[in-house]
Amino acid sequence: MRKIPKPPKADDPRLAVKVGSVTFPNPFMVASGPTVKWKEQLVMAEACGWASASLKLAFDPEPYISLPPRYRYFKKEAYHAFTAEKRLTFKECLQLLQEGRKLTRRLILLANITYIGDKPGLTGWIEMAQQAEAAGAHVIELNMCCPNMSFNVAMTESARTEQTGASMGQNATAVSMITEAVKQSVKIPVFVKITPEGGRIAEVAKACYDKGADCVCSVANRLAIADFDIENPKQGPYRLQDEPTLACFSGPWIKPLALRDVFEIRRKAGPGPAVLGTGGIASARDAIQMIMCGADLIGVCTETMLKGFDFLPRWLKGMSDFMDRHAYQSCRDFRDLAVGRITSADKLTLHGGYAEVDLDKCTGCTLCEAVGHCNAITIVDKKSHIDRTKCTACSTCVEVCPEEAIHMVDAGVLEKKS
Repeated sequence: MRKIPKPPKADDPRLAVKVGSVTFPNPFMVASGPTVKWKEQLVMAEACGWASASLKLAFDPEPYISLPPRYRYFKKEAYHAFTAEKRLTFKECLQLLQEGRKLTRRLILLANITYIGDKPGLTGWIEMAQQAEAAGAHVIELNMCCPNMSFNVAMTESARTEQTGASMGQNATAVSMITEAVKQSVKIPVFVKITPEGGRIAEVAKACYDKGADCVCSVANRLAIADFDIENPKQGPYRLQDEPTLACFSGPWIKPLALRDVFEIRRKAGPGPAVLGTGGIASARDAIQMIMCGADLIGVCTETMLKGFDFLPRWLKGMSDFMDRHAYQSCRDFRDLAVGRITSADKLTLHGGYAEVDLDKCTGCTLCEAVGHCNAITIVDKKSHIDRTKCTACSTCVEVCPEEAIHMVDAGVLEKKS
């Protein structure tokens, strides 16, 4: 374990976020994962300025998939994947909550729980939540998202106890029913962590809010297949693992999907409920974008796995500087700014124009001429020439030019929004 750093400067009060009865000193949470399963990690997170931590997923009864972890970070593609993971038993979760409360002063602890037993009705979920509350949890986080638990694809009332993770998380009725029961059984806030698998994240979120959820947590992780060796397709790309498999994918590449998830939840739920956005956050700028798409809190997992915890002070300063530039007095001042601007294709304002070449920069490399859908570009005397009458103004040539020798000329509004 690294040496614990000096505590960061006093919190910027403008960054505080209140959800239910709990006030988070800033929006940043260490999201549930491998960096929140030991007491030492909780101490380190608090020392680095994190407002909260959602403990590693805990099951009751003992997990039926809990294997030594296998991870891989694909640097070129900027995605992280895991195929196997070690979960906490519920007993370990309760112990970690107790230890975390003793060792930290202000860190807000979330008990991230899933019930997979056969107790009648919703008794199992209720008992887990009540025990976690008694052990010191500040917040209950109901996990309805774990992607690699989703091999159980059916969801029926008669088979409810056989369903977990992303399988259950797609069912608005089941998730909201559990949410309501747990919310009524504890005094602390209840968060619900739901899945994008199935494409129903906004619908499920709204059902949870309707049943009293204090916050819904989006999870951008997707089940996917990693790059593999076509000469040996039977061997998976993961070290110390033989078979290829569907893996849980995260990392910077997933941020555009994560922004969409949060946007859809916010648009469906309206401005009132709290949203915790996660997925691909790797800078203060990413976090600001997530807030502009509707998030109140920001969960970060992959970045902590790769870099630890001590980058957060830089992010906090970056956010404070951003707020200074725009005279924002709270995160709420810029939350949702992108939500009202996301426009459907039938209402876009398009500008006419064409691509133009700076002949002094152009080297005649032919990359722009090779663009397959364009019939406007030719190479003459080792220079690119663009026929304005044929140019559709798509701007692909701007992106492929290695010399930045092409730019778009705006000829004015082509079509106004209806």
